[in-house]
Amino acid sequence: MANDISFLTGINDPNLKMDKSGVENIGNYKVIHLVKTGTCYCPVCGRPMLKNGYRRQPVKILALPIANVPTILLIRKQKYICKPSSQCPETVTKIAEINGINHGCRIANNVKQAITLDLRRNESQKDIGEQYYVSPSTVGRIIDSLEDNFTPEKSWLPNTIAFDDFKSGRFAPSGMSMILMNPVNHRTIDIIPSRTSRAFRQYFYRHFTRRSRLSVSLVVIDLYGPYRRLIRELFPNARIIADHFHVVVQAYRALQSIRIKTMNHYGPGTHEYRALKRFWKLLLQKLSLLDNIHYQPRRNFRGAWLTNSEVIDRLLAMSEELRIAYNYYQTLVDAVDHENQGELQSLLQRKLTSLPFKLQKVQRTLRQHQNEIIRSFRHHLSNGPIEGTNNKIKVIKRTAYGFRNFFHFRVRILMALKNPHIMVGDPQKTKISSSSLAA
Repeated sequence: MANDISFLTGINDPNLKMDKSGVENIGNYKVIHLVKTGTCYCPVCGRPMLKNGYRRQPVKILALPIANVPTILLIRKQKYICKPSSQCPETVTKIAEINGINHGCRIANNVKQAITLDLRRNESQKDIGEQYYVSPSTVGRIIDSLEDNFTPEKSWLPNTIAFDDFKSGRFAPSGMSMILMNPVNHRTIDIIPSRTSRAFRQYFYRHFTRRSRLSVSLVVIDLYGPYRRLIRELFPNARIIADHFHVVVQAYRALQSIRIKTMNHYGPGTHEYRALKRFWKLLLQKLSLLDNIHYQPRRNFRGAWLTNSEVIDRLLAMSEELRIAYNYYQTLVDAVDHENQGELQSLLQRKLTSLPFKLQKVQRTLRQHQNEIIRSFRHHLSNGPIEGTNNKIKVIKRTAYGFRNFFHFRVRILMALKNPHIMVGDPQKTKISSSSLAA
């Protein structure tokens, strides 16, 4: 009988017995009538207590759904009494407790565990609550109970860390938060509420010891200047590595700006305007991948049969600034892709006066971070894993229609990603048990 109850409810308690009413359907619910009895010992003297009838009203407990039907457990609990004696100066009373159900709670623990497992899936709290017939507020309370599982280890930080900002919500002072990751094994360390210098400094001083911060030897980051001073303060032994994406995007934005400037120079309705607007993606394609074999008719060039390479030649002939910007962009992309230090240094030695105005700022920025870029060639590290994670965070936000509570947002992200604090296994890959079948 105990095995049958465990199979139906997922609750393993040998003293939980089936009541006379058994199992019945009431409305849209499946109701299982149970009795909790057995031996109970006095918490004062340790002697077996006397049975003293049953609780007047059965306890109503929400269990895991059976065949997608909401299931309620109606449990009659045994009452116990220990009469006054030399060991117990006063009368002691007690009510039977059930393994797998917390005292004063009306939801079985295995329901909470199932909800916790589903938090790593891309589902809203409302959808998860509907699946287990609880309210979204209950799901929120279960998330709140996970706080201790996601507390960073103060005495540990990996040798290499990377961080980047992402758009979080109104709970962040600037609307942006930070994600901290180990770029070597792609494990997320934590989510920092704000990207401001004050919040960043407070977070590391509060959550990590000086010894753990001294153990950090490499930090991968974008080209944002104010972070450099913070890194030198928080991680004295760390060397900074510039992220490849943020290096290339400098020239990318300048090329796009010069292309738009050239379009506006010719004006809407002109052949040059339409061609530059039509083939803007072709300008950004890597030179090594540019097709120079296959010919296609091009409407923007009066139906002429041209390869992609020939189209680029005609576009660059429209503006000398555009040609210089295009060559600069392609050289930078090639140097970063092949981690060619000599090609990068040769590019950064070009005089500012030989470059368009938009590229002069890019040249100054890259010169300032030249050593960090070269260092990235040696260590083969980038913020690529974080950029991919940011896309997943956007999906989590979109599914939940936004978050008002930062802690809930943080837990949902850490549950969905690989992280060193908690690893939630896939129930489908675990051994099938009676409790899992009850779901």
